[in-house]
Amino acid sequence: MPKMNDFRKPVVYILDQELRKRDLKNKLKLSTDGEHGYKGELQEYPLELIRNSDKKVAKILYGIGVKKWEEELIRNAEGKVYRIKTTYPDKSTKTIQINKNGERQVISVTYV
Repeated sequence: MPKMNDFRKPVVYILDQELRKRDLKNKLKLSTDGEHGYKGELQEYPLELIRNSDKKVAKILYGIGVKKWEEELIRNAEGKVYRIKTTYPDKSTKTIQINKNGERQVISVTYV
């Protein structure tokens, strides 16, 4: 007989993916102000991780060809990620800043 809470893992995974799409704009829509010319779904899983000299991930590459897009992890002097710059297939970019409190816990994410 399976455990009663076995359903939790797939449900949490699906919800996390949906929140990621909404929060990080993985799904672009045609904008009337011309901000993004690309519309359609982007590949969700990375193809390649590019590391810096400290062997920490610096860029995450997704997709191939015309649907290629990337996320660049921008680190502070301590080597902690504080911004994520996303470059979409149409070469437009968006950057989010991760705001933390004194205890190094994420308190909000804002567009810069």
